[in-house]
Amino acid sequence: MKKIIISLALLFSVGNIMAQTPEEKAALKEAKKEAKSLLSEAQKIKDYIEPKISDKSAGDPEILEKCTKGIELVQKALNTKAIEEKKLGETYKMIADFAQPVNNVLINYAASSAPLDTLLFYNNLQNLTDGIHNEVKYTKPVKGEGGNEAYLKAKQLNLANCGVYYIYAAQFLASSHKPDLALKAYEQAMNYKNMYPEVADQVKMPIGDAQIAYYAFHTAHDAKMFDAMDKYYNKALEFADGAEGTRQVKIISYLEQGDTVSWANYLREETIKEPAKNTDYVQMLLAYYQKLGKDKMVEYADAILAVDPNLYIANYGKAYALFAENKYEEALALYKKCTEIKNDSYDSWYQCGLCRYREALDLNNTISSIKNQQKAKETLEKTKKLFADAIPFFEKARECTPDQPDKWAYELKQCYTVTGNAAKASEMSKLIGD
Repeated sequence: MKKIIISLALLFSVGNIMAQTPEEKAALKEAKKEAKSLLSEAQKIKDYIEPKISDKSAGDPEILEKCTKGIELVQKALNTKAIEEKKLGETYKMIADFAQPVNNVLINYAASSAPLDTLLFYNNLQNLTDGIHNEVKYTKPVKGEGGNEAYLKAKQLNLANCGVYYIYAAQFLASSHKPDLALKAYEQAMNYKNMYPEVADQVKMPIGDAQIAYYAFHTAHDAKMFDAMDKYYNKALEFADGAEGTRQVKIISYLEQGDTVSWANYLREETIKEPAKNTDYVQMLLAYYQKLGKDKMVEYADAILAVDPNLYIANYGKAYALFAENKYEEALALYKKCTEIKNDSYDSWYQCGLCRYREALDLNNTISSIKNQQKAKETLEKTKKLFADAIPFFEKARECTPDQPDKWAYELKQCYTVTGNAAKASEMSKLIGD
């Protein structure tokens, strides 16, 4: 409270100094004179151009030239800070009256695909809406017959209807490679009701904020403005028709920045949230984690399976990692589950067979080092059984790809040879051209 009192005291002190200083009085007098001159010049332009606009004798170039000049003069007058508050309403009315014909001309250009000065359109639009807003703000309402209430209501409706032009402005600016200003215009479109709360209940945008955010997000991406993308991302996702495309662009943007860690973290969050809708991304992340280590791959697969135990690619990915670590029994259980989920999967059936086949090979390699003949014999029989166990799986793989013997015939030949089925082994040899 003490700070506020001091600040107010200082304010009053400065005000008194300003009111009492002769130099300030002289400067104020000069400023008023300048403002009056500028407004007089603007009024002459207004008196000249408005009848010509009305009778359609003014061409577009003349309208643009005269009206933009008029706005410039009025703004200079306002910048003097010397216009009395009671005259601000009519001053801002001049800006709005100049800006409206410019807006009309430029909108017609856009509608006919004629060349358009996008920066002029945007700057003029801001002059138009701020002009109307301040005209209404500083114009004292007069009730009754001969009053201005109906006029002010019409002005407010005009202001409410101008909101859509900020969407146009943003699109024009984006197409003319002015992304910074395009994003600013999109922001103004989304916040139009807050900018002009007096007409908030009358504003009717043709599209919702989510779709505007969607446009802003993609404009930011096209310009590689990654921080801006983050700003609009969540809102853009609410635009259902474009949500998937928005997500894909977000994912790509991490790679465009060379930030694979953020890319992986984002995908991890999204895929764990909804695994079944993101199977392609699950597969991509499994490959990514594989490069970091099989333990990372298994950990990610477990996180996915905790949400969706029957997701094929997660079961397969975990089985792959376990198989690579020679954990054949655990891998086999998961590959079998894959065949239950997808019965026509060659890969899953083949990998089931390969689990038993590799286990047999590893065990067979130990026989020569076993000195106890009985134990060596038992190990050999166990090896044969593992080869035999692999056969049904390889045969199922064969059923899935009957015209591609290179995918299963060699392994089946080995299994049939070891288990003593010479006829079958010979059949496989012929298929692979032995």
